[in-house]
Amino acid sequence: MVATSSRLAKTNTDLPPCCLRIHPNDTSRIYIGTYKLEEDTRIKHGSIHLYKYESSSISLLLSIPTKAAILDLKFNPQDASQLISAHSNGQLIIWKVGSSDEITKVKEIVIDDDESNCITSVFYNPNDPNQVLVTLTNGYSAIHDLVSQTTTFLDTQHSLECWTGSFGELGQLNHVVYTGGDDSQVIAHDLRTSQPIWTLPRGHDAGVVSILSPSSKWSASNGNLLWTGSYDDNLRVWDLRCIDKSDPSLIEGYIPRKLHEENLGGGVWRLIPSPIENDDRLLSCCMYDGARIISTSGADFSVDKYFKRDHESMCYGGDWSSDGKFVATCSFYDRVVQIWSPHEVEK
Repeated sequence: MVATSSRLAKTNTDLPPCCLRIHPNDTSRIYIGTYKLEEDTRIKHGSIHLYKYESSSISLLLSIPTKAAILDLKFNPQDASQLISAHSNGQLIIWKVGSSDEITKVKEIVIDDDESNCITSVFYNPNDPNQVLVTLTNGYSAIHDLVSQTTTFLDTQHSLECWTGSFGELGQLNHVVYTGGDDSQVIAHDLRTSQPIWTLPRGHDAGVVSILSPSSKWSASNGNLLWTGSYDDNLRVWDLRCIDKSDPSLIEGYIPRKLHEENLGGGVWRLIPSPIENDDRLLSCCMYDGARIISTSGADFSVDKYFKRDHESMCYGGDWSSDGKFVATCSFYDRVVQIWSPHEVEK
């Protein structure tokens, strides 16, 4: 039986929390994006909340309403004062966050003029933080350059919603970006041409909602692997290497080989690697069944800790503190945020 992690704190939000980030340089500050659909008007709106976590309690410091709902939040990996939010109206917003309890809107970026086209996720390019990948509900994905303010749509479209993506980072894969969609497919795109390298048409029994590539900080010795999570509750690991080659490279039409899969008991909505050096654990937000801490070794993995408590509905958002001492997760319909230990177990 998997050990249940110990809860450290809990609070409730006024609107349903959809995504969550802990400040990279201040583990006491937690940023949450909310998503509210008004059933009578079908209008989607949201907010950014800033919470402070200290002395086993969570307190709300600031709330900024947004005209569109927020589906994702990310910090610039090279500039912790820059936070980006992805919205339900086809827009991104750049925010400036400082050491004080302030959040300032810097810029609104229109990715699609069709305000019914939601941006489902946003990712900074680890090799060029002036570039972000955005995924959209119309099945498309795009690279937006924050300096030139240009948007380049990738050539191949998912037939249903595009939910997630990931930049390749290591070695020969640093020109590759992966996307996953509700069509159960993963597509590898060549950033140099915006064209597809391959489409993985089989291997997932439902939509692909999380993708994770090894990085210089996480699983760096396993650059040939790709991790995917799906609505079908399974976490999978794929080998990107071409036959008879020891180096990771992608050849057009060559389909990755599945190495390992395991049912986690809930939809694998997010995969967040530990920020601690030489710690190859993952935090997985598992939708209707709480969250997991997953131990990994190469392509092998196992569930190390389990946490649910008051996460009775969709656990969508989660993050590690930068010192690895705690994680924070939120669940949507419960309007609950919880802080818990990735180390200590419930007694």
